Amino acid sequence: MSSPLLRNIPQKCVTSHCLGSPPLLCPMLLARGRVTGRFQIRHDTGGVRCRGFLGGLFGRGGTTTKQSQKPSLEDNLGPDVDELLLVETSQPDGSKAQILYRNGGPVAAADLESLCVKVGWPARPVSKVEAALRNSFMVSSLVLRVTLPPRPGSSESTTTTDGEAVVSEQLIGLARATSDHAFNATIWDVLVDPEFQGQGLGKALVEQMVRSLLRKDISNITLFADSKVVDFYRQMGFEADPEGIKGMFWYPKF
Repeated sequence: MSSPLLRNIPQKCVTSHCLGSPPLLCPMLLARGRVTGRFQIRHDTGGVRCRGFLGGLFGRGGTTTKQSQKPSLEDNLGPDVDELLLVETSQPDGSKAQILYRNGGPVAAADLESLCVKVGWPARPVSKVEAALRNSFMVSSLVLRVTLPPRPGSSESTTTTDGEAVVSEQLIGLARATSDHAFNATIWDVLVDPEFQGQGLGKALVEQMVRSLLRKDISNITLFADSKVVDFYRQMGFEADPEGIKGMFWYPKF
């Protein structure tokens, strides 16, 4: 069920459905970008030459040929922005409800854990969540912001660039990535508040994060997905078990 603040509003930049179930450990998926030179157009065949997954990891390896594909994320990276308006609706009194994508910026561990509980994930120690956020290479979030129009003589402590007073902000989605800062990144903790699912926000969140990583010249991007959302990620160019590569896991025996 969607939030009453955002019912019947025009959507900007979001056109698909978002994540439902929380991701569990299952097949490794990979998105690879052409911007780093690992992909080369072969004009004689119309295909794309790729150095392969291991070649991307270690800078060497065999080559395989991929057929030409329809435009993908790396074909339209867009500008590097810290904040992007995805959805906005206005009320008769001049107040607005906005959903913003933010790349970076503070995220409270307690707010993230509250969101995890809402989607049905097991509770985690807040101290460990704080450490995970602090040590992440990139943290992207979705924020619901409610504003009021500018009022003459008002001295609001928090305002937008348009002078609107910020009434409240609520974390409604998040994804974070760890990285070696050079070749590889892994996306974790992708989630969207159940009240705001079904509006394409999960897709927008992941796509914007992938674009941000590609702009930083990181093109081997992996994540773990529940079997129910593998097709969701495939629509954005992720591949399950690329070139037969399998994810391997080690668990304590206690």
